[in-house]
This record gives sequence, structure tokens and C-alpha cells, in this order.
Amino acid sequence: VLVTRTRVGMLVRAGATNPRMVSALGVDIRRLFMIVFGFGAMLAGFAGVMSGPILSVEPGMGDGVLILAFVVIVIGGIGSIRGAFVSALIIGLVDTLGRSFMTDIFKAFLAPAAANQVGPAIASMLIYLLMAGVLFFRPSGLFPAAGR
Repeated sequence: VLVTRTRVGMLVRAGATNPRMVSALGVDIRRLFMIVFGFGAMLAGFAGVMSGPILSVEPGMGDGVLILAFVVIVIGGIGSIRGAFVSALIIGLVDTLGRSFMTDIFKAFLAPAAANQVGPAIASMLIYLLMAGVLFFRPSGLFPAAGR
């Protein structure tokens, strides 16, 4: 809502598209982008403070989240906020349901010992298989950004 419905959001979108024109209209584009970067850094710091007591804080603790964020962006469409939101929901559902039910699904047509080995392995690959399918059928993502 902030990016699509406010004046600041309009300036950020216009500055990302054509910074020279926005600068010619009297907006200090460098300062605007500095403020946006600072706001993003503040949100990232806030997220770190909130997750610090829950997770163990260690170097490289964000690697798993970074890979998932890449998958979300690719599936949703690069540059699309709506696509990122929808694809994050889809990935969360696919990952959770896959980890919950994949072993039971494989027990329907495999021996229980084999299903206990294959189920978790396939469940951990489901989001990447989803990403491959989306890239095969819609290379620009589910909700590509306008103009891409």
C-alpha cells in the first residue's frame, strides 16, 4: 500500500524507472533512495531483533532465508510486490503441506521403510520443483512487474 498508494511510493517508483526525470522535477533522488535504503535497513534490523531470542544467533544464519527469498522472487516475478506476497503464501503452503503429507502419500504405493526415506527428501525439493515448473511455463513469474 505504501508503494502503490502514497506520494512517496509514487516518487520511489518514478525514481526507479527514470531517475534523471524525477531529479529534473526537483526531487533529490539520491536523498530519497538513501531514506528508502535506511528504512529497509531499519526493517531488517527490527526483524533481526525480533528473531534473535527465538533462533540461535550465529554467522550465516540467514542463508536459508536468503535462498527462500530468491525462490519467492523468481516465482512471483522480479519487481512485483504482489507476486512476492502471493508466491510467499504459495511456497509456505507447498512446503508445509509437503513436509506434513509427503511420507503418507508415498506410503500409499511404496513400502513404509522406503516411504520414510523418500518422503522427506522429495518434500524438501518441492519448492524447487515448483520454481522449475513456473520458470518452464511462465519465465517472467506468476505476476511479472509492469513493463517487463
